[in-house]
Amino acid sequence: MTDLKMLSAQAALVKLFDQDYFSICTIDKISKMMGIKPEREAYQILNTLHCVHYDQMPADLLQALPELIMRVMQSPALDASRINIVSEGSSLKLVKH
Repeated sequence: MTDLKMLSAQAALVKLFDQDYFSICTIDKISKMMGIKPEREAYQILNTLHCVHYDQMPADLLQALPELIMRVMQSPALDASRINIVSEGSSLKLVKH
């Protein structure tokens, strides 16, 4: 079941980055499914960005999103080494290993 959960989390993140805006709902659903207790500070920042379009975010903030998401998702239940989120110009990209 863990592999299916990981695949589900990856698919949800791909969809998140294919959208034009950030949705905390995706992070919430993945966290709940994986039994992750999000790191508070990073989660609060991401929660504030709910429904903000990526092209309306300053470049520094957009570049910080991958790190913030990884801080929220750090958990033994989620093999973070299999999910890598990178900033690519003015958008984000999910890279799977």
